[in-house]
Order: sequence, then C-alpha cells, then structure tokens
Amino acid sequence: MEDSGEIIGCAGLISNDFISRMDLWPWICALYIENSYRGKSLGKELLLRSKADAEKAGFNIVFLCTDHIGYYYGFTYIGDGYHPWGSSSRIYESNNQNYHSSG
Repeated sequence: MEDSGEIIGCAGLISNDFISRMDLWPWICALYIENSYRGKSLGKELLLRSKADAEKAGFNIVFLCTDHIGYYYGFTYIGDGYHPWGSSSRIYESNNQNYHSSG
C-alpha cells in the first residue's frame, strides 16, 4: 500500500505459517501499517485485498496467526499453532465469500 509513492502498509499471502499446521493454507502474513496512518481502516483494506487475492487463486478460506484478540473482524479463532522454535500463536480463519465491502 502506497501514499504519494511512499510505502505505508503491506500484507502477504504465504503457503504455511506453522510447522504444526501444514494442513492449513493460505495464510495472511506481515500485515503492517505505518504508525502515522493507523486508525484509518487501512488494515481492513489490506485484509480485504488479501482475501480477494486468495479467492482469485481458488481458495475459499484464509488463515492468520496472531496474539491479538478481537482485532481481526470476520475471523474466527480455531486453535493454537506451534512454531518450530517452541512458541505458539492463535490461529484464525475467515471465509473469503464474506470479504465483499458494502462501500
């Protein structure tokens, strides 16, 4: 995501985010908005774009991992995943068919 040629945010889609959950994909990863641009629903825009891209690629569901609770509207907590180095994070899923914005 750019503003006047300056990168202000990003998000990606990857095939795997947990060694313990190789059965789940694709994953939304690296969601980031520069501090001065936060609070403007840009994270939501990036999530919607990621979900649309996943749907175009033929995926009906996307996943993400985070320690945040309640931030990712439209995502449902489905359990914990474990990293190779031993730590864990919460796993959320969302159906791509609900990504369409009303505005």
